[in-house]
Amino acid sequence: MKLNIQTLRRRTAAFLLTFAAAASVLTLPVSAEEPYDVYNYDSLEKAVPSQAGYLAERAVSGKDLGTVPLNSPQDLFRDRDGSFLLADSGNNRILMIDSDFTKVTHICDRFTMPDGSETALKNPRGVYRSPDTGLLYIADSDNERALICTPEGEVVREIKKPDSPAYDAQLTFLPQKILCDSAGNVYIVLSNTTKGAAMFSAEGEFIGYYGANAVAPTAEVIANRFWNLIASEREKRYRTRNTPTAFDNFDIDAEKGFIYTSTSSGSNETDTVKKVNPEGYNLFDYMSDYRWGDLFSTWYSGTSYKTKIIDVDIGDDGSINCLDQTTGRVFQYDKEADLLFILGSSGDQLGTFSPGSVTALETAGAGCEHIYVLDAGKGTVTVFGQTVFGETVHRATTLYNGGYYEEALEPWLEVLKRDGNYRRAYIGIASAYFNMGRYRDSMTYAKKADSSRRYNRAFERYRAEWLRAHLDGLLLGAALLLAALIGFRIFRRRHRKKGGAAA
Repeated sequence: MKLNIQTLRRRTAAFLLTFAAAASVLTLPVSAEEPYDVYNYDSLEKAVPSQAGYLAERAVSGKDLGTVPLNSPQDLFRDRDGSFLLADSGNNRILMIDSDFTKVTHICDRFTMPDGSETALKNPRGVYRSPDTGLLYIADSDNERALICTPEGEVVREIKKPDSPAYDAQLTFLPQKILCDSAGNVYIVLSNTTKGAAMFSAEGEFIGYYGANAVAPTAEVIANRFWNLIASEREKRYRTRNTPTAFDNFDIDAEKGFIYTSTSSGSNETDTVKKVNPEGYNLFDYMSDYRWGDLFSTWYSGTSYKTKIIDVDIGDDGSINCLDQTTGRVFQYDKEADLLFILGSSGDQLGTFSPGSVTALETAGAGCEHIYVLDAGKGTVTVFGQTVFGETVHRATTLYNGGYYEEALEPWLEVLKRDGNYRRAYIGIASAYFNMGRYRDSMTYAKKADSSRRYNRAFERYRAEWLRAHLDGLLLGAALLLAALIGFRIFRRRHRKKGGAAA
């Protein structure tokens, strides 16, 4: 059968279109598997498409864990052995879950007090387990107390409203979150105070407040401070008082003793995330202009909103993971607070969350291989797994932050092969080449990263190296030039003398 020219053209065009479609499917980025836009920020703080560092693997419900549906769960904690504790607040219980997050191994809902009486929880909103003692710490909010007990439910200590002049007697005691340090000191976030976390000794004695947020130096605050200097006592009583915002959640780096706090409320960005040392000093204080979460009130899709960091978790690799309650996004930073990945969003599909209902997150693995996000609205925990791209970035970041710049070169180059927009890779490569003495290459990548500091540093070394390499030639050239100038002047002088004698 003979084909006419038009039929041949149509079949050829159909074949090419089919081939192009197949090729486009094969070359789709990893982010296409997620039901939301995956992005990062470039050197100009502009949102750009990026490869996914994590993919949502599954959403785990109470039924999946072999128990009744979760009811408004508020907190999630990963123990040192890899198992989990979940505060199932609406069901008034604490769930112990295995390390694979597949089944409940124990339910803590009845407790025995030191005097032998039994007690139950009422809206527990925070849970923690000490890696040193193995004891559970529970913020039993509606019972206005905190419990310290064994995993079997034997209460060791009950902490209630302090009888202390340092604690406002008019305030109720409403624990929201809880943890303890290696010395046994207990820190409790209260819902009705802006003074910081209430701090108790290992014996349950009230010590004071810890890590209070600062008041942002807004125009109103500065004006009030000025007028308070000249106002009378009567006028001061009627003036607006400026108070700091309370932080919502915290996590502790058990190895180093730093406590990280997160604050979602307030009209300013001051102290959104803090790194507080044992003395109560914020080690991120120098980052007063740093923006945690999205850099602008309008994120990648164009929707206007305000970031509210509701929880913070410190990974085993030192990464800082922040949960935005407004959009359900997780912002992951390395230990130097450089942004690594953005994942999650609001929606109904796997990997997305009910608007405004995420309450907690946890991470697992030495390289932060998994991220767990608790959604109170859906009553589920979504498990995100690290992609190959995410693993490569974490490996390169660990080497880079450890000072192994040259060893980090190959992983950074691999990162760029997968995502040419990833600015951190350009910075890492520039630093690696600088340490290797390849200053011109370092300048090239520093320029691509728009890092003027790294470019200038490499340029200074490149200039000094070039001058050393060409110093002999430069000196010889300068000597020849000087000799030529001297010879020329002698020649002119003699020429003038001959002209004068002839006259």
